[in-house]
Amino acid sequence: MSQDDTNARPQQGIARRDFLHAASLGALALAATSSLGGGPAKAAQSTQGGKGRSLKATMGKSIRFPNCHGDVWTTTWADDDNLYSVTDDSKGFNNACDSNLAMNRITGGPPPNIQGATINPMSEFGKGTELKEDGASWKASGLTCVDGVLYLSVSRHFYEGVVDTKPNPAHRFLIQQTWDAGIIKSTDHGKTWSRTPKLDHAMFPGRIFSNPFFVQYGKDGQGTKDDADKYVYAVSNDGTWNNGNWMTLGRVSKGLIGRLDPGDWEFIQGYDAQNQPIWRPRCDNALYVFRSPGHTSMTGIHYIKGLDLYIMPQWYYPHLEEFRWTVTRWDFYSAPAPWGPWTLFHTQDFDPQGFYNPNIPSKFISEDGRKFWIFVAGFYNSPENVYGLNMIPVTLEEATA
Repeated sequence: MSQDDTNARPQQGIARRDFLHAASLGALALAATSSLGGGPAKAAQSTQGGKGRSLKATMGKSIRFPNCHGDVWTTTWADDDNLYSVTDDSKGFNNACDSNLAMNRITGGPPPNIQGATINPMSEFGKGTELKEDGASWKASGLTCVDGVLYLSVSRHFYEGVVDTKPNPAHRFLIQQTWDAGIIKSTDHGKTWSRTPKLDHAMFPGRIFSNPFFVQYGKDGQGTKDDADKYVYAVSNDGTWNNGNWMTLGRVSKGLIGRLDPGDWEFIQGYDAQNQPIWRPRCDNALYVFRSPGHTSMTGIHYIKGLDLYIMPQWYYPHLEEFRWTVTRWDFYSAPAPWGPWTLFHTQDFDPQGFYNPNIPSKFISEDGRKFWIFVAGFYNSPENVYGLNMIPVTLEEATA
């Protein structure tokens, strides 16, 4: 890193919400007053060379859950039948905290008839906007439950493009960078956790596997598809929160995940004559399983049992260089396996909500897989007050010619 790069790093705490706010000066003047999903759905095309089932998605009106604050809202269905959800840059439910990341429990349902409570402010990861000596802050990405134990992935995030809450002319990439991921665990449903990772002692050092999201199956991680009864899978993009380029896939034996040992993990590094993955150690040698340059942000993969398909709700900012944080584009992909091939089947813009980091709670997927809900946060400074938990109903249909 050059001296100029070092000097460009923030000297004060900057939350992602401030990153978006500062970089979007004047953007609200451009915000449309359109309803949810103002952009048209586009025709499905495969970007991965595979032929998938022809689907189309219809999204209903978003519902804002009251008295909550934060983004990401990655959610897993635990053995106690509750949902657990992690949120970043958050005050949690009912102003329970002010944290870089916090753990919440969601009960009841289906949406909108749920209740939420913050059960751990995760204060060891810092207060909201708190940075460490590397100029970055802790943020969470993936969350899963396996045999009654919660596993959470965390990593370092750097809000490039902003210094002291103002756009930095020297760094106009507007990409929030991520590196050095680790996994922690809780054996008491989020009340206490294993030790916070040390800086420069990452489980997965670097950017290749820096924001792993666990592939979601059923309650307590139960599933048999693609050996899900034997392995836990996780996917990560190439080291950014937004507008990355590609994704890699790793797995660990269910019997070994609790050791939190990176040596137990393996990654796709090729394919055999039957087009089945070849798994080997070292994430830095992994091949990507999905690629869409500039359109690949932090997100996860969800198995829809009723359709026997995996769905990945990708998202990105289509007007990044214009500082238009009020507009996000979602690309829905489906695949027969978590390594693809991935087929694009639905695209939709959200303006002025700027919804990002969509995820699908497994508990609320219908038996036939045709209906589910998405949990998502929106642009911090949106006039619609969407920086918190929003719930969007989705219906899938077989597309007709």
